[in-house]
Amino acid sequence: MAGNDDRIEYLMADTPDGRARATDAIDAFDRAEIDDLRALLADPTLWEEPSDSLGDAVVATIAAAVASEGVGGAAPTPAEAPAARRSPVRQQRRFRSISVIGSAVLGAAAAALVAVVAVRIGDDSSNNRSADAQIELVGTDLLPEAAGRADITTTPSGVQIQLDVPGLPRRDGIEFYEAWLKNEDGTGLIPIGTFHSGEDVTLWAGVAIADYPILTVTRETVAAPKDPAQGSSGEVVVSGRLKP
Repeated sequence: MAGNDDRIEYLMADTPDGRARATDAIDAFDRAEIDDLRALLADPTLWEEPSDSLGDAVVATIAAAVASEGVGGAAPTPAEAPAARRSPVRQQRRFRSISVIGSAVLGAAAAALVAVVAVRIGDDSSNNRSADAQIELVGTDLLPEAAGRADITTTPSGVQIQLDVPGLPRRDGIEFYEAWLKNEDGTGLIPIGTFHSGEDVTLWAGVAIADYPILTVTRETVAAPKDPAQGSSGEVVVSGRLKP
């Protein structure tokens, strides 16, 4: 009697020669049923990405079926019965073969569907979230051609600052850029991240942007832990202020 592993091996064989090698433990009836399942899985429409309205459509279909069938449902009429009947033993073997293999394959498909839905939900929530505020950045005398902006979004974990200043020349090795937030009277300076170039940079601040509304970017080089150069170099290349 063929085991589940034999059936799965036959199903997964992707060439006629491979299927021929996997047929020894499977009788002709099982092979026919598995070939039908393989043809079903080869249908590209089975793997199409579900539409956004799939969940609502499934719920509506189930509700309509329940309403039309009643609580107990209706028994099929003789006209609805199949014309040709298999023996009970062969019928049981058919359902056992299909259910074992089908459950494994459909389980994997369901997991993939859940992953697709989760990614979609994550993408939608990310795309739909708009910035709370924006800071326009302009170049200083050190880099007058530079200009860009910073989108400010307050989250439970801190203030996310999405910086985009395409005009900053790339700095590598021991040279880099560092971004800062500063309060109005200049008594507080908060480092919010370092980076190579100014395109699509994500920075984070652990202070309220309303209290530290001035954003600057400086040119920096690597310094020892206790070196005074660990502070800002003062070489500001772009700056901007949160508008009230």
